Amino acid sequence: MVKKIVKFFAYLSFFILAIIYFTPKVSLYYLAESKMKHFDVVVTSEVLKDNGFSLDIKNGTVMVKSIESAKFEDINIKLFGLYNFISVDNIYLSSTAKSFIPLYIRRINIQYYILNPLNIDMFAIGKFGKAKVVIDLLKRELRVVLTPSKLMKTKYRSSLRNLKKSKNGEFTYAKTF
Repeated sequence: MVKKIVKFFAYLSFFILAIIYFTPKVSLYYLAESKMKHFDVVVTSEVLKDNGFSLDIKNGTVMVKSIESAKFEDINIKLFGLYNFISVDNIYLSSTAKSFIPLYIRRINIQYYILNPLNIDMFAIGKFGKAKVVIDLLKRELRVVLTPSKLMKTKYRSSLRNLKKSKNGEFTYAKTF
């Protein structure tokens, strides 16, 4: 009996991993990109590589309403169904944002997992400091907790005034959508 259960789970695991491995990730990316066009967001000049269990996107430019908004060096997407993870490295924002925030973001991690199905968690680190972002899908709320860097505290004080300061030195921002 135990042998049959182990065998069943082994076959089930193999089947799930095979589905993930053979899923046409590049085609799914182009489908997502076509959906983003409805919001006037286009990614150009990117190079795609399907690595079996993940999709790598290299050296892209993000255009919003035909205006260059950001460039990135690497995006790694891992979609496993129960746990999904996106990592974006070396983001350079457009110079139009220079008066609001430092233009370099070293990394953004985005994760969604089945144990917490109503939230999308994000973590970002860059010249601005560190930020933890939670998107609550049920309440339709975006919540940001920012631990600003020295650069952010000195050069971008006007941006920090728009956020609520807590006693421990962190800044928060909350918005419903």
